[in-house]
Amino acid sequence: MKDHPKFPFDLDRIQKEIEDSTRIMVLGGMDTGKTTLIRELQGKFGGLVIDGDLGQSEIGPPGLISLGTYDNGMEDGYFVGSFTPRGNLVQVMTGVAKLGNKCPERCFIDTDGWTEGDAARVYKGEMISLVEPDCLLLLQREDELEKFATYLSGDKIMSLTIQELDEKTRAERSANRIRKFKFYFSRSERTKKDWEELKIAGTLLGQGEKISPARLEKSLNGEVTAGWKYGNTLSVISTSRLDSGLKKKFNVKRIDHYSISELKYRLVGCYRDASFVGEGTITDLSSNGIEILTPKKGFNRVKPGKERVKPSGRSIK
Repeated sequence: MKDHPKFPFDLDRIQKEIEDSTRIMVLGGMDTGKTTLIRELQGKFGGLVIDGDLGQSEIGPPGLISLGTYDNGMEDGYFVGSFTPRGNLVQVMTGVAKLGNKCPERCFIDTDGWTEGDAARVYKGEMISLVEPDCLLLLQREDELEKFATYLSGDKIMSLTIQELDEKTRAERSANRIRKFKFYFSRSERTKKDWEELKIAGTLLGQGEKISPARLEKSLNGEVTAGWKYGNTLSVISTSRLDSGLKKKFNVKRIDHYSISELKYRLVGCYRDASFVGEGTITDLSSNGIEILTPKKGFNRVKPGKERVKPSGRSIK
């Protein structure tokens, strides 16, 4: 390990350490100065930044891994649809790795602040192994991150001891997300898509034979928005749970039910074929199609996330 510069960082020393590196990963707990350091280094060396903090993103909107710069914004992204890596480890690691492969130049990787516990150790350790950075900067109060150095061979590892910083409260983090979403959606438009022209990843919505809501409502107590039969699967959007007797009536083996209340305001990643174009939120659903608030156009596929966010930026639990 190198010496431990105090925070604020001795940038001259760090710059000398990383000047030959092209893939620099920064690890640290919450509010340890990771983004502050990367801003300074990226301003000095140029290159791109992978913003891997789902909940406190700086380059793209919350809920995704973004690639870009602090001055010019997001160039590309990988949609996750959540504000935490917990329960989304595969998605986060996949996003960081895929965006890293798209960097033609020097790349700084800003990670989230989850570093404590066995799950975090495995998660961040596997991310290091997957990305294979040629320089690893550890921002720590004592030596709590030294274990992560064992995942990387070579001497391009620099440990930086920080002073105690003012940690943001949960309320402050939530307010920051609301502010970022509000700004993002303020530049967006509501785009309507017919079910048949839009694929919804992980579902069969809009696929196969369209079943009229009136026909489905005869077997239900609630309102039906839309339904389709595809092979042995019946997919239905409605306000109530479906009766198992529908399997026999429609000659299917599986029923996929989607609640209107759970779909509305669901965060989605918007894609043009396989290419990510932006993030959006579902604002309306009808028998004819779906309405999505997003600043992007020309998408033909969406991937639903876990979080629900209103145009005001506020999350719905």
